[in-house]
Amino acid sequence: MKAQTRRQWITTHEWMVKPMRQTEWISGKGILVWLAEVFSALGMGTYLVGLLAGIGEITTWAFWATVLGWALIVLFKLPLHFLYLGRKRNFWRAIPPFTNAWKTSWFARGMFFSIVFTASGFVQIVLWYLLHWVDLSASAAEIVTVLAWIVGIIAGVFILLTGVYCGFAMSYCKSLPFWNTGLLPIVFVIMGVADGLALAMGVNLVTGGDEAAISTLEFWTRILLVVNALLIAGYLVRAYQKHSTAELAAQDLIKGSTAWVFWILLVILGIATPLVISIATAFMESNTEPLLIVAIVCHTIGAFALKYSVLKVGIYRSVLPGVG
Repeated sequence: MKAQTRRQWITTHEWMVKPMRQTEWISGKGILVWLAEVFSALGMGTYLVGLLAGIGEITTWAFWATVLGWALIVLFKLPLHFLYLGRKRNFWRAIPPFTNAWKTSWFARGMFFSIVFTASGFVQIVLWYLLHWVDLSASAAEIVTVLAWIVGIIAGVFILLTGVYCGFAMSYCKSLPFWNTGLLPIVFVIMGVADGLALAMGVNLVTGGDEAAISTLEFWTRILLVVNALLIAGYLVRAYQKHSTAELAAQDLIKGSTAWVFWILLVILGIATPLVISIATAFMESNTEPLLIVAIVCHTIGAFALKYSVLKVGIYRSVLPGVG
């Protein structure tokens, strides 16, 4: 075998004998997948927070939080996913009922979840607008309220599914042991809701600054940040115990080439800084807006860092057992 042919054969079959890093979802065109999933989590969290806040009484900031969450999905997540597709004109073939792929494909399920949310979320926003800003008669208001409840429940369920399906798609990849765990969807959902709380605070500040609502949002932010920090720690411990390839990925995340993203952008800026600011502002009576803005920015940076770091350290295990 010629030397050049031998090198090509070794390179082609290298994945059989040693762990290899996945690049499909994080390098080159794969950057679009990373960005789409970040906006998916941000949109899910912001919409859910606004929807839950408006259940008792539709406030201005809750209404605009649902609008922002819906816009993040429709204007960012969906177009970015569409740009990633190879044959864009055939995208409809991945949507039920035009395919049965939803039985096995999380991508097809995600398309369905996103489309149902886009429609139901839009109707919910319109109904809330009528209830909050239009002077309806008593009978009309009662009918619209019932419809808003029904559509809101549907939209809430499907935005949650839209935000979580990426975690399930990754956790079902048995060839990437670091992703292959049921903790991954939970981490993504809780971090997405925490980031949604931060964006909802930003909406609150822009629309008038309801101090009681901000205090409540900060309270839940503190809880979710602590919970997610513990989940991430447990996730890494589980990776060390699960498989040698998962351990290799965890080491890369903690002290390898991706460590600066994990420690600086996620742990320090995305979790620790918002948590410290939230605790500090709880004891301040005034002039908290600058600190809250810093916390919101750090939250958003953390959202990008979480998905990037997890996607970046996705490492395939070797095909031949006991090798690598």
